[in-house]
Amino acid sequence: MAAPFRLGFFLKIALVAALTQPGFYSVIMSYPMQGVQMAAGAAIRRPGHMNFGAAYPAFAFPGIGAGGVAVFVVFAIMLLIGLLVWVLATYLFCRLRFVLFDLIVYRQGRVREAWAKYGRQTWRYFGVVLLASLAFLVLLAATAGPFFVQMMRTAIRVGAQGPNANPFALLGSMLPFFGVCLLVGLVWMLVDAVLQDFVLPPIAIEDAPIEGAFGRLLALVREDFGSLVVYLLLRFVMAIGISWTLMMIVFVILAMGGVGGFAVGFGLYRAMWHGGIGMQVVFVAIVAAMALVLIAVYLLAMIAVYGTVAVFKESYAAYFFGSRYAGLGNLLEPPPPDEDLVGVRVQPPLPPLPPLNEPPPVW
Repeated sequence: MAAPFRLGFFLKIALVAALTQPGFYSVIMSYPMQGVQMAAGAAIRRPGHMNFGAAYPAFAFPGIGAGGVAVFVVFAIMLLIGLLVWVLATYLFCRLRFVLFDLIVYRQGRVREAWAKYGRQTWRYFGVVLLASLAFLVLLAATAGPFFVQMMRTAIRVGAQGPNANPFALLGSMLPFFGVCLLVGLVWMLVDAVLQDFVLPPIAIEDAPIEGAFGRLLALVREDFGSLVVYLLLRFVMAIGISWTLMMIVFVILAMGGVGGFAVGFGLYRAMWHGGIGMQVVFVAIVAAMALVLIAVYLLAMIAVYGTVAVFKESYAAYFFGSRYAGLGNLLEPPPPDEDLVGVRVQPPLPPLPPLNEPPPVW
């Protein structure tokens, strides 16, 4: 990615790698949405504005009639569309993991060729990831579901008490729910890392069946369990350390750019806003262009950060597993060919000496 550094190539590899990380989708969607929500809330907040507890004191819903059936149908359709989008995104997620593995192992940098090589293998790995995801959704519903119901009941009771209700009751019901979600999320991160680092490589290299890939994983667990645990701990610790360091650098740079943009915008506002409709339109266009540039820089920065971290994790996993899996290790560090080996030349044995009672041949 960096030797020699080419910006287009770096962003291409970083984008492929970042799209294999679940956290990347969160930062490119949740953070901008939160900023928009905060700006919108600040814009519409005014004295006497209706609060949630007063508007919906007890989450009362009308009786289920024709309107209720229509709402249910719309909700079902949206749920079905969301499920289809999730399945398609999971397939893309799995296919790109094969592409990233190919880029790391073979070091060719050709995304299109790497994409075309693993069509059949992706379906196998996709089935495993999909079943694991569904199993964890069931586990999450079974463990966090009761706490969620309790939290909603507490929210209804607190909302019915008006704006002067005690918020600690709601906080006490929220903590167990988020704690269980955090624990299940950590377990899922561990399972997902194992699937990517140890189940995917045999499928990609040998076109191994699912039972063969898991058999190799179980053999590694039996033979080197301690090193596996240490590897997983170091994988998470180093990935978090690298990502936090890069994110701090990025946010400092973005904050400096944001402050500079705000200063320029404020100066343009003072100079242009009172110059008539035409100047106001030009000012709005300039501010919109500056906002688009800031968003583009933010997206490129997130691609660079998450892509770099993903390439590091994949490289670390490949070399760890390659030292214990000859098929992968020979691709990472090919053994020298036979003709390059230095051979040992053996001299033919000397002829035997004649008996002592016979004269030498020279006589």
